Amino acid sequence: MSKSNRFTFPDNVELTDDAQEDFLSLDHSLQIPVFKAICKVSANPQPQPNGYGKPLSGRLSGYCKIKLRDYGVRIIYNLVPTDSNNMNIIIIGMRNDDAVYEEATKRL
Repeated sequence: MSKSNRFTFPDNVELTDDAQEDFLSLDHSLQIPVFKAICKVSANPQPQPNGYGKPLSGRLSGYCKIKLRDYGVRIIYNLVPTDSNNMNIIIIGMRNDDAVYEEATKRL
Protein backbone atom coordinates (compact mmCIF):
# COMPACT_ATOMS: atom_id res chain seq x y z
CA MET A 1 0.00 0.00 0.00
CA SER A 2 1.39 3.38 -1.01
CA LYS A 3 0.61 6.55 0.87
CA SER A 4 0.87 9.98 -0.63
CA ASN A 5 0.03 12.80 1.68
CA ARG A 6 -3.50 12.01 2.83
CA PHE A 7 -4.27 9.51 0.08
CA THR A 8 -3.91 5.79 0.71
CA PHE A 9 -3.72 3.80 -2.50
CA PRO A 10 -5.04 0.22 -2.75
CA ASP A 11 -2.75 -2.59 -1.64
CA ASN A 12 -1.95 -3.63 -5.22
CA VAL A 13 -0.66 -0.15 -6.18
CA GLU A 14 2.96 0.88 -5.76
CA LEU A 15 4.34 4.26 -6.80
CA THR A 16 8.01 4.65 -7.57
CA ASP A 17 9.69 7.47 -5.65
CA ASP A 18 9.55 9.61 -8.80
CA ALA A 19 5.85 8.86 -9.31
CA GLN A 20 5.18 9.73 -5.66
CA GLU A 21 6.88 13.10 -6.23
CA ASP A 22 4.86 13.53 -9.43
CA PHE A 23 1.63 12.93 -7.52
CA LEU A 24 2.53 15.29 -4.69
CA SER A 25 3.54 18.02 -7.14
CA LEU A 26 0.06 18.02 -8.71
CA ASP A 27 -2.37 20.68 -7.62
CA HIS A 28 -4.76 19.24 -5.02
CA SER A 29 -7.65 19.69 -7.46
CA LEU A 30 -5.84 17.24 -9.80
CA GLN A 31 -4.76 14.81 -7.09
CA ILE A 32 -8.36 13.79 -6.40
CA PRO A 33 -9.28 12.67 -9.96
CA VAL A 34 -5.84 11.04 -10.40
CA PHE A 35 -6.31 9.12 -7.14
CA LYS A 36 -9.82 8.03 -8.17
CA ALA A 37 -8.62 6.90 -11.61
CA ILE A 38 -5.78 4.85 -10.12
CA CYS A 39 -8.19 3.24 -7.64
CA LYS A 40 -10.65 2.38 -10.42
CA VAL A 41 -8.00 0.88 -12.69
CA SER A 42 -6.40 -1.04 -9.81
CA ALA A 43 -9.59 -3.13 -9.58
CA ASN A 44 -8.74 -4.57 -13.03
CA PRO A 45 -5.38 -3.23 -14.28
CA GLN A 46 -5.05 -5.73 -17.13
CA PRO A 47 -4.77 -4.23 -20.64
CA GLN A 48 -7.95 -3.74 -22.61
CA PRO A 49 -10.22 -5.43 -23.70
CA ASN A 50 -10.31 -7.43 -20.44
CA GLY A 51 -9.17 -4.63 -18.14
CA TYR A 52 -9.00 -0.86 -17.86
CA GLY A 53 -5.38 -0.33 -18.93
CA LYS A 54 -4.52 0.96 -22.39
CA PRO A 55 -1.43 -0.88 -23.66
CA LEU A 56 1.52 1.10 -24.98
CA SER A 57 3.81 0.16 -27.85
CA GLY A 58 7.36 0.87 -28.96
CA ARG A 59 9.90 1.43 -26.22
CA LEU A 60 7.12 1.24 -23.63
CA SER A 61 5.74 -2.06 -24.89
CA GLY A 62 4.51 -4.08 -21.93
CA TYR A 63 3.40 -0.95 -20.06
CA CYS A 64 -0.07 0.52 -19.83
CA LYS A 65 -1.44 4.01 -19.47
CA ILE A 66 -4.33 5.68 -17.78
CA LYS A 67 -5.42 8.80 -19.62
CA LEU A 68 -7.44 11.50 -17.92
CA ARG A 69 -8.45 13.44 -20.99
CA ASP A 70 -10.39 16.14 -19.18
CA TYR A 71 -7.36 16.99 -17.06
CA GLY A 72 -4.54 16.33 -19.52
CA VAL A 73 -2.89 13.81 -17.18
CA ARG A 74 -1.18 10.56 -18.18
CA ILE A 75 -0.24 7.75 -15.79
CA ILE A 76 2.09 5.02 -16.98
CA TYR A 77 2.40 1.73 -15.12
CA ASN A 78 3.41 -1.86 -15.53
CA LEU A 79 1.88 -4.97 -14.07
CA VAL A 80 3.86 -7.05 -11.65
CA PRO A 81 2.54 -10.58 -12.11
CA THR A 82 1.08 -11.66 -8.77
CA ASP A 83 -2.27 -12.97 -7.64
CA SER A 84 -3.54 -9.42 -7.25
CA ASN A 85 -1.91 -7.94 -10.40
CA ASN A 86 0.14 -5.28 -8.67
CA MET A 87 0.45 -1.97 -10.49
CA ASN A 88 3.85 -0.31 -10.43
CA ILE A 89 3.29 3.33 -11.37
CA ILE A 90 6.29 4.84 -13.16
CA ILE A 91 5.13 8.38 -13.93
CA ILE A 92 2.20 10.72 -13.42
CA GLY A 93 2.46 13.71 -15.69
CA MET A 94 0.68 16.41 -17.56
CA ARG A 95 0.28 15.69 -21.22
CA ASN A 96 2.81 17.69 -23.14
CA ASP A 97 3.00 16.03 -26.55
CA ASP A 98 5.32 13.05 -25.98
CA ALA A 99 7.11 14.46 -22.92
CA VAL A 100 5.41 12.06 -20.48
CA TYR A 101 6.37 9.05 -22.58
CA GLU A 102 9.95 10.26 -23.04
CA GLU A 103 10.33 10.82 -19.30
CA ALA A 104 8.87 7.38 -18.59
CA THR A 105 11.43 5.83 -20.91
CA LYS A 106 14.23 7.64 -19.04
CA ARG A 107 12.95 6.38 -15.70
CA LEU A 108 13.01 2.74 -16.72
